Amino acid sequence: MYTKTWWSMEDLENETGRNRNWLKARVLKVPRFREEIQNFAHYPINNNDQYRFVGSEMRKFLEDNFKEIFELEEVK
Repeated sequence: MYTKTWWSMEDLENETGRNRNWLKARVLKVPRFREEIQNFAHYPINNNDQYRFVGSEMRKFLEDNFKEIFELEEVK
């Protein structure tokens, strides 16, 4: 399956069918996930910055952690 090399937040939303707030609460801001995701992602440093992900790595992470992501209590 073909995937873009680098994903934006919009690409991540399209791939998962979930919105930005859901992705942040359930995936990107969860400390144990963030620790791993930071190995293949760029987290915004300031308000003008944007998330970027290595598409193949992010897809693998989402597939490998699917059950845990959906069973996770939302992080505020």
